[in-house]
Amino acid sequence: MIKILYLFLIAVILSSCSEQKEVYEYYRFGKQITPSGKYIIYDYARYGPMAFSSDISNTELFRIDEEFKEGEGQEIVGSISEWISNDTLLIFNFKSDLEQPKDTLPIKTEYTALGDFTVKTVYYKANSGGRAIYDFDSVATTSDSIFIRTVSDKKGKQVLRFPLGGTTIKTKADSIVHIAIDTRLEKSMNFVYKNPDGTFTSRLPEVGTTWYDLTPIKWVSPNGLNTRKIFWEE
Repeated sequence: MIKILYLFLIAVILSSCSEQKEVYEYYRFGKQITPSGKYIIYDYARYGPMAFSSDISNTELFRIDEEFKEGEGQEIVGSISEWISNDTLLIFNFKSDLEQPKDTLPIKTEYTALGDFTVKTVYYKANSGGRAIYDFDSVATTSDSIFIRTVSDKKGKQVLRFPLGGTTIKTKADSIVHIAIDTRLEKSMNFVYKNPDGTFTSRLPEVGTTWYDLTPIKWVSPNGLNTRKIFWEE
């Protein structure tokens, strides 16, 4: 009888442990408060469960009074570019069956309601992408923009301005350690395609994005910056 009771207790403990929610470790976890202050957009990424499995990443919307639970929010499909206004979020979606863009115009545009705002999704076929790396020594924000003063040996100091929405500010303690500006759309007619016979065709449509990677050269405080429409990551 004692042995049966012991086995029963072990089974209950194991069952209880299996029902506990798995805790994930994220290597990217940003939170953005929407303009109204009623919702939070979570942008996250973590490694897959197996050694050779793909990373798991997503962007989801929760009410500000809801606890974040992976996969239980309203999914935002595409890359966040900017808040066009306080009630419209611009997103680019580059998934397409086209081999190359036919021109630099959007393939289509869709409007959907999400939370208490509208999502404007613009579809393109991308065939390029770039990264711009800068050092900076100061940053400021308004209600709709971020201004970053970059520092360069060749160009000296210059101020870059970006609309809010696709900005991620990473902090540690009381200092900014990194700023990323994602999904700045670039279009031109300068794409060069290598044909199967080895020849090249130039002056083709080029559609892509530039990702800005900015690192401070000194201590820069995040105090006083806009707390909304920016992904904050610690």
